[in-house]
Amino acid sequence: MNAHGSPLALTPEASLNRMPVVMTAQDTPRPARYWVSTPALLSLIHEHNPGDERSVRQFLTTFDAREDADQRILETFANRLICVIRTAQTGQAWAHGSDFQRDYARYWQTCETLVLAGGLTSGDFGQQLAQRLETALAPLNVLVSPWAGQTGLVGLAQHYGSADPLVVMDFGATGIKRGLAYHHGNRIIPLPELTVDHWLDGQGLFRGEAFRAVLKDTREHLDGRLPLAISLACYLDQGHPHDYHSGVYHRLIDECDHLATTLHQQWLPGAGFSGLALLEHDSTAAALAFRFSRPAMMVTLGTGLGVGVCPRHEGF
Repeated sequence: MNAHGSPLALTPEASLNRMPVVMTAQDTPRPARYWVSTPALLSLIHEHNPGDERSVRQFLTTFDAREDADQRILETFANRLICVIRTAQTGQAWAHGSDFQRDYARYWQTCETLVLAGGLTSGDFGQQLAQRLETALAPLNVLVSPWAGQTGLVGLAQHYGSADPLVVMDFGATGIKRGLAYHHGNRIIPLPELTVDHWLDGQGLFRGEAFRAVLKDTREHLDGRLPLAISLACYLDQGHPHDYHSGVYHRLIDECDHLATTLHQQWLPGAGFSGLALLEHDSTAAALAFRFSRPAMMVTLGTGLGVGVCPRHEGF
């Protein structure tokens, strides 16, 4: 079992979600997630095209840059994301914090490549978004993941690198993606996605009982006892959630002394899996799908704004 997977783990102090961003001199600082996230994009759809009843998923599927309303939505969203990345590049949000935060600020300032992933980067919208960022943020190289919202699953599978089948699961803020990976992660067969809200308790939290129920549901789609690699929308400290109040998964710390160990020894065998192959923060899992020789960062765009450090050949 590899509890944390890589030396690239970030802490809650690295959050872009909560990083204060000011768009114009007239604006008050707002967390970055206010400007660039699924709810933010939905708000722009309604603002720029009143009466547009498309969901975000439908908008991404039908996006057409030749349509004036779609073009305006793209331009506004791109300008917001450019401002968010520029704010991160200054490092000001972390420059006067802990040693970790100061190192993190310096990493942003030396970053040469930015990879965009997550559900909001799918299709032509994601490609055009990346093009606008690269033009505005030169000399920063901007790439878009070919796997969009599935990038975390690919990162888990390819990092583990098993020639044998591996189950991969991404526990996100709103959805749980699942797949069966083959051939060192180069092929992933998707399994039905689940909605997180269905499994939350009365306090809006995802508890151990729900985790075990999702594992059992996943096992019903499989033949045989297989290892499982998991990414979680929660910052992890050596395989256990940090004690911080954000998202729906952080209170799993109340369910066990060490999450990775409990998964490997109890919850996974109890659900019919052979054990835990990997447990990782979701954006770091996405970053594991890419490797660069120079400093590079992964930013995932979805329900929130995630960040992960892409591995380097010679280490971070």
